[in-house]
Amino acid sequence: MRDTRANIDVGGVLHAGRELDVRDAVSLPDFASFRFPSPADVALRVRRVGRGIELTGTIDAVVEGECARCLEDVRLPLHLDVDERFDPDLGREDPLGENNVLVGDSLDLADLTRQTIDSALPMALLCDERCGGLCAQCGLKRDGSCSCPDPEK
Repeated sequence: MRDTRANIDVGGVLHAGRELDVRDAVSLPDFASFRFPSPADVALRVRRVGRGIELTGTIDAVVEGECARCLEDVRLPLHLDVDERFDPDLGREDPLGENNVLVGDSLDLADLTRQTIDSALPMALLCDERCGGLCAQCGLKRDGSCSCPDPEK
């Protein structure tokens, strides 16, 4: 695998109906409080559908950050199934539209990967759904480490 920065030429798929298997490592920039310590593993099959292309496959990545409640480090694996269709004629008009990763014969694999992962991220990373966060009185984690009386009782 190699780090992808360039676009993928899908002209053979669009014009000749060939299928294309893409397997690559895609580095991701930090997004808000989320960090990506290693490149995402992208495995896609590209097929022609009508005038456009269909992408099916998977994206696997790891996201890191701090728990939104207790500030401990969190590492979350992501496994995403990809099933997308794009029309190259629609990508020219709106750089912010749904089809902005395919313009003409060029598929921006890095942008597709980033958009797919960013849309699947949780609103906030949590170390555990039951995390009680930090005690406002002593600053310790409310998992038994803190012995302060519960102010909500």
